[in-house]
Amino acid sequence: MTKKTIIAAACVVAALFANGAAKWKNLDDKFHVSGPKLTEADLLGKAVLVYYWDASEEASVKYLPEVEKVWNSFKTKKFQVVGNYVGTKNDEKVKELVQKNKVTFPVYYNFSLDPDPKVGFQKAPFFNVVSHRGVSVLGKAGVKEAIEAAVDAMSAIGMPVSLCGDVEFKKFKGMAGQLKLGKNLTNILKTLEKKKADKDPNVSSEASEIISAVESAKDDIKADIELYCEADPAEAIKLIQLFTKTWPKDDACQGFKEKMPELKEKAKEKAKADKEKAKAK
Repeated sequence: MTKKTIIAAACVVAALFANGAAKWKNLDDKFHVSGPKLTEADLLGKAVLVYYWDASEEASVKYLPEVEKVWNSFKTKKFQVVGNYVGTKNDEKVKELVQKNKVTFPVYYNFSLDPDPKVGFQKAPFFNVVSHRGVSVLGKAGVKEAIEAAVDAMSAIGMPVSLCGDVEFKKFKGMAGQLKLGKNLTNILKTLEKKKADKDPNVSSEASEIISAVESAKDDIKADIELYCEADPAEAIKLIQLFTKTWPKDDACQGFKEKMPELKEKAKEKAKADKEKAKAK
């Protein structure tokens, strides 16, 4: 999968999350087997490692202690492990294996993202790592690759979105360092719009490519803001502040500003709840 394809997929799925269309399926009590029960809100804005396993597949059962180690290493981060049992439904057998292998992460039957991430898996053991935007970034059988993908996905949370995409700066090298989130781009974009009509095709083409990359990044950030409004209000506030500085005349700015009082209240409540949760551990 190319970088451009991943970025495009991120835009689509992030938008689906923002509109409430993309859902984790089989997250209700009927499918819960063991461990803490999860809600949609518990997974929003987090990197999620989903481990597909089956009691009839010895290799997948052997992985359970390793997956538990991953969970214990990163559970204080914006990260969640979910065991997805894909074998024949047998609560007692599955619970016996969970207890035997000292599994503390949540286990559900046939748990996955809807719409299906289509990462090409069927047979256990299998790992699916889903980014905080709801994009499958790994679909593979190896625990080592799953850990690396999960760490990368966690590292990407809260990182500024690149405004340049895959643009290779040649004619506008001096502009690359100016295209940063939090910097007013109004005048820069006006200059680029004019350069789209330049007689030199290399200049006009590159100007168009930069504008397209910036617009794509803007859409990503809008989607992230909507996502974080539910998952992490404090992060949403930071992104809104940066967004309104970067694109002060964008139509979304007014709506974002109107959300700020509510988000600040939510951020205080979440910080208080997180503090109480940490004390209880």
